[in-house]
Amino acid sequence: MNSPREEKGVEPIGEVSVTRNVSCRTRDGTVLRADVYRPSEGGSSPVLLCRTCYDKSHARYRYMASELARRGYIAVVQDIRGRHSSEGEWAWHLSREGPEVEQRDGYDACEWAARIDGSDGQVGTFGNSYPSWCIWQMAAAQPPSLKAIFTSGFPVTTLESTFGVFETGIRLRWHHQMAVSTRRRSGDSQYPATEIEALHNWDALLRGKHMWQLPLSDIPDHLFGPDAERLRQYWRDIAVEFYKLHMLHPRVGVPTCTLTGWWDRINGAAGHFTGMEKDGPKELRGRHRLIIGPWTHDVESTPMPPVQRCYGPKASLNLPEVIARWYDYELKGQENGLADEPPVRAFMLNENEWRFMRSWPPPSAKPAKYFFAGRGPANTNSGAGELSKTRPTARFADFYIYDPSDPVPSLVGTTGQADACDQSPLRDRADILVYQTAPLEEDLPVLGPVHCVLTVSSSCPDTDFFARLIEVGKDGLAINLAQGMKRMRYRDGYAREAPLEPGKPTRIEIQVMIAGIVFRAGSRIRLDVTSSDFPAFDRNHNTGRPFESDAEIRVARQSVHRGGNDASHLILPVLAQ
Repeated sequence: MNSPREEKGVEPIGEVSVTRNVSCRTRDGTVLRADVYRPSEGGSSPVLLCRTCYDKSHARYRYMASELARRGYIAVVQDIRGRHSSEGEWAWHLSREGPEVEQRDGYDACEWAARIDGSDGQVGTFGNSYPSWCIWQMAAAQPPSLKAIFTSGFPVTTLESTFGVFETGIRLRWHHQMAVSTRRRSGDSQYPATEIEALHNWDALLRGKHMWQLPLSDIPDHLFGPDAERLRQYWRDIAVEFYKLHMLHPRVGVPTCTLTGWWDRINGAAGHFTGMEKDGPKELRGRHRLIIGPWTHDVESTPMPPVQRCYGPKASLNLPEVIARWYDYELKGQENGLADEPPVRAFMLNENEWRFMRSWPPPSAKPAKYFFAGRGPANTNSGAGELSKTRPTARFADFYIYDPSDPVPSLVGTTGQADACDQSPLRDRADILVYQTAPLEEDLPVLGPVHCVLTVSSSCPDTDFFARLIEVGKDGLAINLAQGMKRMRYRDGYAREAPLEPGKPTRIEIQVMIAGIVFRAGSRIRLDVTSSDFPAFDRNHNTGRPFESDAEIRVARQSVHRGGNDASHLILPVLAQ
């Protein structure tokens, strides 16, 4: 591995100076390149390292690195192997070889960063989403200069966020964007030549056509360039568990801080805190931190709470400040109050305050069952579906028709993230069953993992069931809070695909993410059950055949059973008041 070498040309940016394309030679001779941002006052400082597949010169990284440098840190943003200005071949996160490659490169990059000019020898991390996968791999490799990590926006396991289902809207767009760098490296400079052009090309011209492609495998390879086979292999491996980050927790020998949001579709990231406290080195227990706030997945680009509800001034996020506070304590030894705070802080929606706890999930949250009930069919939000604390004795089956050619549309933007939004555009769809409480007589605080237990049947050998927790305010807004799904072929585990016996009731449990909210008196708790959420998730063709090569779609008659011993119900983690 090479000694640190600074490239020529230091560029001043206000209170910060940046050196572009600094070379780091890994143990196999591959050169990785980074931009290095330094505080203007000089002296020695800890290094905060972000390794990314998304182009180190992106505006989000320029902003984050500059802000961290202004707070007294050397911020380094590096293109990972095979991406943008770095050499080598990309080994991505949804591959079997990815972890080994990233652990080696992460170790080498960390030790290189610890020796660059101005470094005091200590290294921390930052970077949301994919960069946080890189961080966990680096930490598992145990580079001696790594002293603490900050991660956000990445789950513990693959399947807790994908459920073994292709995320059509996000993934096709993402692969089209990522192909820009791969094509350029192969000498292809045709349109789109930049990621901005690629995103515009997809959102404006291609999205409406190729999301509906039947079969999906007929999508032209040229849209994904040399990465086309990578995408196709992922289709074949759609139910494979790639991340397995819980297996790394025992090897991570530094304090960790994890940040996630209530509307991050992969807020299972909170499990990193639980895993490190349970399975990490004993001497570090009590030093890990978890922050959960009213944000979506992309906290670097949209650090603001959802716009359709106002959660007050404490809901906003200054991410550079949050990161710097963590490292001021861990790397600089500053007494900034962090040591006096309980390790978990979660923002309670509607209360609009932060709650501090010693553990996650909070042990004071007790499961409360809300049974599906009603005096008639539950179709649409004007139907007769109810949520009741009392188990109905009478048995009843709500049914609806799921037609894959007319799926329930995802109420998300082009990025496909699970933003908070009013569910009113779906109010007249008969293929959504709506169960809701009467207006609450008193406030109800809910904090922790949400689950839904359903007894269902279908006329087809495979299908999907979705559950979405919603708050219906006194103002009439119906805001989504958490969601989950089950592809029925995986109801007995992802390693076994089992067809349904048409018409036979089947018991399933759906993990509906995590939530933190005070349902106010006068509001309603609502749960929607349906069979599609497209294009957030691939629409099930109901045939049981491989989704990517199947050109046939079947209409399914779906039933959700209520009452009796197998009554379907929602389980909420209710805090004692």
